[in-house]
Amino acid sequence: MDFILPMSIMALIIIFLAFRLIFLAGKFIYAKDITIDQFQLYDGEFPDKLKSARYQFQNMFEIPLLFFPLCIAHMILKNASLPDYVFVWGFVVFRVLHMLFRLQNQRGLNIRPRTITFIISLIFLGAGWIKLLLNSIFI
Repeated sequence: MDFILPMSIMALIIIFLAFRLIFLAGKFIYAKDITIDQFQLYDGEFPDKLKSARYQFQNMFEIPLLFFPLCIAHMILKNASLPDYVFVWGFVVFRVLHMLFRLQNQRGLNIRPRTITFIISLIFLGAGWIKLLLNSIFI
């Protein structure tokens, strides 16, 4: 098995969300709902959909950043077993679900499903790091 595919999926999600943010910003600038000058310091009011897209993009540089070194460590150490792949893929699946929930405008939305998918993805990631540590100690 390989770690390249799950890493690629996460990278492509980040790239997709960056293009989505650029597209939405352009759409709202073109509609004159905001000005391009507001992006210097993120001053002023922004439409909820744009704020939500920005937060979603920023979130990809928080918890998911712990995912990439986990995969790279497994690739370098070559000590992965089936549970390691389950933890990695579990994280990716629940991050994709989380992304799909976050694509919606968040105002007035029930955040429970989003929160649950976030927590489950965090459990998979934490378990993956614990398993990596155990793999490294008991080899």
